[in-house]
Order: sequence, then C-alpha cells, then structure tokens
Amino acid sequence: MIKKTINIEYSAFANTEEMAESDRILINRAIEIAKLSYSPYSKFPVGAAVMLDSGEIFAGNNQENIAFPSGTCAERTVLNYVNANFPDKKIKTIAITATNTTTTEPVTPCGFCRQVIVEMEMKQKSPLRIILHKIGGETYVFETSKAILPLAFDDNVLKN
Repeated sequence: MIKKTINIEYSAFANTEEMAESDRILINRAIEIAKLSYSPYSKFPVGAAVMLDSGEIFAGNNQENIAFPSGTCAERTVLNYVNANFPDKKIKTIAITATNTTTTEPVTPCGFCRQVIVEMEMKQKSPLRIILHKIGGETYVFETSKAILPLAFDDNVLKN
C-alpha cells in the first residue's frame, strides 16, 4: 500500500478590506441576493454572485421546495442562468455566502454544486476562482474549482 496526500492551496483573508475591490463588489452582491433567498424550511439563505470576464455580474440564491430534492442551490441557480443566457462568456469568479449561519468558517458548496462548478470550468477551458465568504469572518479564495473538488469527475474520465 502507498499512502498519498492531496494538498489544497487557498488564500485566507481576515477581512474583505484586504481584497481587491472587484472581489468586494462580488461578495456584497452575494450578500444582497442571499437576503432574497426563498429558504423557509432550512432558514439558511445562501447567495452566489459571478463575475464574467466582461466584468458583468449576475447573482442567484437558493430556492427551496417542500419536496427537498426539487430545490436549487444558489450556486447552481446563477451558474445555470449564465450558461443558458450567455453560453459563450467565461465566468471569472464566483462568490458564495450565507446570511444566517453560526459556523465559524465560510459556507462551502455542496458536492452537487462543486461538480457543477468543475463542469463550468471544464466547459470554458479556463480557471474559475471561488470566493467563500463568512459575514463578519474570514474569506477563502481558491484559484480553481479543482481545489474544492480535487478528485472531480471530469472529461478525463470519459476519454478513450
């Protein structure tokens, strides 16, 4: 047996003032849209905002349903909107936050959303930065989706 290790590299910011203005704008948009979330069951409003390589910003939030699998996470809401309406544009960065959480660290995407983020990066053939923000706490920045899903199911699996 051989033991192997996967290392994940990311930047941690104590507050958003240390970050680029464009990242702060994106985080603030994610916070704003999280407040409009439809999350009556979990009481866990999540917002996600993306910046395209053109500088345009789009945002989405989680939309719950009494039949839980029918709901949509914030990340997939905004990513699917952008992919449906602007299929040829590249997403530069996604910022994700939750407004009602007692966690000490930034909220992270579920496994389903991580796979969708990897798919978007694979489709556009360029890195998709991920910002995970904790309101009143730290912010983590990952330079690629592979950092949050290192053993992703990707197009390499299906190549002959």
